[in-house]
Amino acid sequence: MKQTISLNRNELFLQVYRKGKRSYHKNYTLYYLPNGTDQNRLGIKAGKKLAGAVKRNRIRRLVKESYRLLEAELLCGYDLIFAAKEGALVADSLAETMNAMQKMLAGARLFKNRPTIVSEAKTQPGPTTQQN
Repeated sequence: MKQTISLNRNELFLQVYRKGKRSYHKNYTLYYLPNGTDQNRLGIKAGKKLAGAVKRNRIRRLVKESYRLLEAELLCGYDLIFAAKEGALVADSLAETMNAMQKMLAGARLFKNRPTIVSEAKTQPGPTTQQN
């Protein structure tokens, strides 16, 4: 995490929950709030009600790695909290976690130069014409 520090104080978590905005996915919720600095602060919430310690730590590792891979593409100056839901236990792979994170961050418009991800509707190619 190059430009990111850990968000680990309870009052900062509460401030982001109360004043921040949200972006939803079936497995995670992203809470975000501008923090007025040139660094992002990352917090991860995987509560005790979710699962045992081994599974909670796996979710944390997946979120940290997904964030690390996307960090260079993100705007700076935000407090970010990724809160895991029960679906995160089923979607237990880096690809699924990264896909969920991309959708939430794009919905929150936190990417530097990336278009907003629209729903994955399948488009059929139209008829093609050949020109001589």
